[in-house]
Amino acid sequence: MAIGQGGASTWQGAHARVFVNGLNAPPLAQADFAPYGLGNQWQATFTWVWDTRGLSGPQTVYVEVDPPAVKGARPMSQTVALSVMILPAAARPAPEAQSQWASAESVCCLFHYLTNTAAARDIDQIRATADAALAHDEAMLGVPLKEKVPFTLLSRLLGNGGFTASEISITYIDRNAAASDLYTIFAHEGTHWLDRQIARTRPIIMTEGLAVYVAGGHFHTEPIEARAAALLALDRYIPLTELANNFYQSQHEVGYLEAAGFIQYLVEQYGWPKFRAMYGSFNAAPSDAQMLDAALKLQYGQGLADMEAAWLAHLRSLPPDPDQVSNLRLTIDLYDTMRRYQQLDDPSAYFLTAWLPDGNDARKRGIFADFIRHPDGPDNITLETMLVAAGQALNGGDYPRAGALIDSVNAALDAGRLSADPLAAEQLAVVQQVLADGYEPQTITLGQGSATVQAISQWPRLDQLTLQRGAGGWRVLASGETRTNLLGRYFGN
Repeated sequence: MAIGQGGASTWQGAHARVFVNGLNAPPLAQADFAPYGLGNQWQATFTWVWDTRGLSGPQTVYVEVDPPAVKGARPMSQTVALSVMILPAAARPAPEAQSQWASAESVCCLFHYLTNTAAARDIDQIRATADAALAHDEAMLGVPLKEKVPFTLLSRLLGNGGFTASEISITYIDRNAAASDLYTIFAHEGTHWLDRQIARTRPIIMTEGLAVYVAGGHFHTEPIEARAAALLALDRYIPLTELANNFYQSQHEVGYLEAAGFIQYLVEQYGWPKFRAMYGSFNAAPSDAQMLDAALKLQYGQGLADMEAAWLAHLRSLPPDPDQVSNLRLTIDLYDTMRRYQQLDDPSAYFLTAWLPDGNDARKRGIFADFIRHPDGPDNITLETMLVAAGQALNGGDYPRAGALIDSVNAALDAGRLSADPLAAEQLAVVQQVLADGYEPQTITLGQGSATVQAISQWPRLDQLTLQRGAGGWRVLASGETRTNLLGRYFGN
């Protein structure tokens, strides 16, 4: 569990205690507040401290917080009582009830995943894709792998679907609203793993920009330069000093594309050797913008402001691409909507404060719920399948359809109920019927009075269902095992 407080470092020095047997008993655990995640979040984190074996029913957890001292005086402690419902282990839903940790190796990597999940089903294709992507990274960066890269394949969407730390964590699920192809995510996270051999100190704008540049795109292969120019047409461009100093707090898609576009300009104008020399020359500075400015001056003889001005002049000289402008506008809208949904319905998945436990410790303890459990009620499935459908429409060039789905999700979130929007209500009716027939929907394609649904009854096998709407509502007409999986369609970054 985590007890958090957004804001600046005013919570430095705060302390929290957790009690489960009343406030007169010794605390179960205690911890100081510390920075957490990519955002401006201070929290006290308690990792797997409460053994609930043998417990069932409602339990009361007390949290006592000592706020930080103010002008030498410490305010009175604050206590909150939380009611927690403990369900028996036998009530675990599929596929969690049948899942255990397993592992597999490829040329490049060591994969940890849960059995009876999409990752287990597709592990051979995952291994081949990772080998191809990491070989590409090695060739592009001129850096060899020194050992197999450890991966944990998540069976729920966390953040945008990828994190690199002491190991790499990647989401692999069928109903994934973060629409990135698998090769791109492996190439992106693999770049983060390898670029440490070039530089240990570097500004975030460069690490993320390099990962997008090497992968050939952010969520999929894309013309980075044309999309950077589209940012200007959309009036979404962020000055590089501002972006460098507030990278993760800036709009995600804008920041990543802009960073990659600037790197592509430097490489094409001055060559890869000079860029790599610059990338390896960063020294600690009061801000990331100052760190980047100093390295640019050292290697290129011009600082950040002058290099940015030259790059912007180059972008403005390019012929406008209306399709890229339309696509990028909807891409930004789609991912903003996805993250809005996370903040409202699945806050532990939101990328700035995502709860990502240590994989190695989890495997030693035999814990996997944090890697698979997520909100999965009918409303959640409906909104997630709508976001998946919007990504499909966007990637297929059906911009009106993508825009309509994005607008419907936002209308439902605005109202707090799916019945407020006709398209969301119709999607919910399909979801409810599919669930009633014993399946869990993964993707839904709505037509005029018909629907095609990829769903799971026996985990992790995908079946394709055909539904028709009649006077009595939706009904399933046919079903059959899906021979192709969703590999490469919906994997986040």
